[in-house]
Amino acid sequence: MKNRILNIFAPLLLFCVVACSPVAPEKWSESASLPQIYPDYVNVTIPCNIAPLTFEINDDADEYVTRLSSGAVELLVGGKIVAPSIKKWRELLRAATGNEIKVEVFLCRNDRWTLTSPFSYFVSSDSIDPYISYRLIPPSYVGYEKLTINQRSLADYEEKVIYNNMLSSIEDKAQCINCHAYKNYRTDNMQFHLRQTNGGTIFVNDGKIVKLNMATDSTLSPGVYPAFNPVYDVVAYSVNKTGQIFHTRNRNKVEVQDVASDVIIYNPAANVVTNVSDSPDDLEVFPYWSPDGKKLYYGSAHFVITDTARTMMQEEIMRYRDIKYDILCRSWNPETFEFSAPDTVFAASRMGKSATFPRISPDGRYLLVALGEYGCFHVWHKDADLCLVDLQTGYYRLLDKANSPDAESYHSWSSNSRWILFSSRRDDTNYTRLYIAHVDPDGMDSKAFLLPQKSPEFYSMFDRSYNVPEFMVEPVRIAPHEFAEYAKGDAVNVKYSTNGM
Repeated sequence: MKNRILNIFAPLLLFCVVACSPVAPEKWSESASLPQIYPDYVNVTIPCNIAPLTFEINDDADEYVTRLSSGAVELLVGGKIVAPSIKKWRELLRAATGNEIKVEVFLCRNDRWTLTSPFSYFVSSDSIDPYISYRLIPPSYVGYEKLTINQRSLADYEEKVIYNNMLSSIEDKAQCINCHAYKNYRTDNMQFHLRQTNGGTIFVNDGKIVKLNMATDSTLSPGVYPAFNPVYDVVAYSVNKTGQIFHTRNRNKVEVQDVASDVIIYNPAANVVTNVSDSPDDLEVFPYWSPDGKKLYYGSAHFVITDTARTMMQEEIMRYRDIKYDILCRSWNPETFEFSAPDTVFAASRMGKSATFPRISPDGRYLLVALGEYGCFHVWHKDADLCLVDLQTGYYRLLDKANSPDAESYHSWSSNSRWILFSSRRDDTNYTRLYIAHVDPDGMDSKAFLLPQKSPEFYSMFDRSYNVPEFMVEPVRIAPHEFAEYAKGDAVNVKYSTNGM
């Protein structure tokens, strides 16, 4: 009897599914105006393996139908929320790779349909790395207990926690986790820092975890901003003493002062660190290696106290606009661990600018920096833009299509050198969100698009900022609780050596 009832209602259920499926109108008038959608995905270039670009239509209407098509492949979505299924979206991507997906939004008002001006997604044949990771931080300058480092699949919306700050926090004792990094986009060699309670560096070397105490009597601080050498088994760090001030009238809310900083190199095999540069009048931050592993790039600002009655912090507060970083480069001999004298690669200070966070494309062609008026923490500077330097010609240009009127910073290259991932405050000026843009072999950028989510309403309710995004070719497989066991344990002391060996 039960089976008979199901059989009776099966045709009715099928009819409902068919009847409720969206149908494109047969007749309509045309509008010259684009539809009002969020996120702004109008005429963007996307990878051939990206998750569906969901968006919300903000035009007033009684009904909505959106048609996405490429050649003979067509996908219809009804309603204000345009969220294609992953299966159908992938069929569409396959059909459109190297070509375009046409997007047509139909609006019905008073039983009359209007087709808004169509737009397109250009589907690049350049794939994107399958994973990214980032730190999620609350809108508070002391909200350590809510920090996480997460990883996300770009082919869909799956997100997992790599490490949660609460796993090793002790009641009211604060902790901060930051500066995750990988070697060659893989996760069997990676690291992140623990600050304050249970402080140390969680270091994974060929899949084996160790907690390091990188502080020595011969260096300014434990390692801070890391860069794995892509060829040799060494890691460069800047060591920093920083402070934070808050502006009362400047539109840039926060200033992070780099009070003192040097560059060091860590040799895991010998468990030693050595100074690369330790000039007291130069501030040196954000090291990064060339693809062949034999050149080390970093930001450097020459800054001298003019009033000996002041501390360095006081001097920087008085003259914060005078702190301007250039990008320097030193050659490195992996056999002797010796570095050459520095060469200036990008003299931003001569233009009255400051360049930080140098990142070299894996093909070795381009240097990408955050360029602002002053300082090194451009994530807080509304004038900060991404700037591309051609290392073959020395020519540089702002990425005008990818940039916005607000802060761009914390950028990284995909492993094939065709995509950049970066943080931007363009949405609401407060929260940093992640954007992706294509860069072709000639260094020409495309319009950046917001990291897609399963629902386009996600960002309006999400009270975290994205911080330090990194591409990965595989996920982190070590469980958060396994990291936590090492975080709670004792750290292995790193030794200092004058020659790195």
